[in-house]
Amino acid sequence: MLQQATFSPELVKALAISASPLKVSEKWGFRENQRVVAQAVTNLPIQIHPGTILYVWEDGTATVKFDYQIPFDTERELVKCGRVDLHYLNRISS
Repeated sequence: MLQQATFSPELVKALAISASPLKVSEKWGFRENQRVVAQAVTNLPIQIHPGTILYVWEDGTATVKFDYQIPFDTERELVKCGRVDLHYLNRISS
């Protein structure tokens, strides 16, 4: 006998957003072309890496162009699917 799973509309929407987030112009005070520093916090001392936000996504992530090649372990901590979670970023005042 086959069983059919049912999903709530909220779950379907959440899964769709997480699979393919929409690009937005601003989220939580972060916006495109804004200078930021990313903080890698798993190892001490805490490392900061400057860069520029290229795109901000609806799911709370951003595509960041770093000023230089960051170390592999740091990239593995900060970058997931080509995007950095906004909680790793701090805005640089201009």
